[in-house]
Amino acid sequence: MSNDLQSKIGEGLSKFQGGIEQGKQKLHTTKEINRLKKMVQESALKKSEALIELGQLTYQKLRTGEITDSEFSKTAEGIAELDKQMYSANQNIAALSQSGAEGQVICTSCSAANGPDDKFCGGCGSKLEKETVQESAAGTCSACETTYPATANFCPCCGKKVPVAV
Repeated sequence: MSNDLQSKIGEGLSKFQGGIEQGKQKLHTTKEINRLKKMVQESALKKSEALIELGQLTYQKLRTGEITDSEFSKTAEGIAELDKQMYSANQNIAALSQSGAEGQVICTSCSAANGPDDKFCGGCGSKLEKETVQESAAGTCSACETTYPATANFCPCCGKKVPVAV
């Protein structure tokens, strides 16, 4: 009878140890799956960032005429319209911000109000540009029809090179 009991206890312990080993293996497999999923997510994020950068570079080259492709140009025209809308809205925001905050300097990066003597933005840390007297317009951009000052080398809206004033 004691041999029978020892045998049953031995079988139970073996099954228990087998269960522990299976649990360890499942845990190891789960950890490996999670590690691989994290690697896939990180790679997908890096890929998305690279595609965005590639798109921005391609768009810039389309705008400057370095790339000419009818399919790309159609999409670029839609983006140019959005650029004009954003530029116009930012100009209106700056004008409204200036009219309501005499003596304050509005950050061009984050639109935070800063004191007249501040050199850096308190909101984002960007160097503050002191507003200069507005110059008269020298011309209109051929790409986006925005007027630009005589001292401009590039359009302030779309970044296209503007003709040199004579």
